[in-house]
Amino acid sequence: PSRHGASPNNPYAAVIAGSISGEDLGESQGALWIDNEESLISFMGKINRVRIGAALPDIPAMDYDREGVLAIWMGRRTTGGYKLELATDRVSVRERTAIVRVRWIEPAGNAILAQRITGPCLMIRMPRGDYSRIRVMDESGIVRAEADVEKPENR
Repeated sequence: PSRHGASPNNPYAAVIAGSISGEDLGESQGALWIDNEESLISFMGKINRVRIGAALPDIPAMDYDREGVLAIWMGRRTTGGYKLELATDRVSVRERTAIVRVRWIEPAGNAILAQRITGPCLMIRMPRGDYSRIRVMDESGIVRAEADVEKPENR
């Protein structure tokens, strides 16, 4: 869908980087609102640190007074088969909380999987809006992570 209709009360989300690995982000799942380029570069360095010769993904030009980046990660996993995807680019806002829906993909219990450390991570570009918190929910309605959002004047 077109982003032309995006507004603080009708935000859209767009994937900046998907299927990236964040093994260095720790054991547990989480989310982080990134509201400046320095923090974005630092975060992207963490997710690429363990990949030998890995270059940072392109960092898009952004107006951090109007938008930010939501980073979501699954935590450290010991096999392949895990993945995060944006379920819809539409973000709903309820009681000053933005709801971002993701596909939280886990391998089937009987799947034969490569034994390797992974840390699925997804980075989403979002306009700022009338919200101070972001809740990440999977398609079943399970809350997977939450992140606080600071207003530009509070940075």
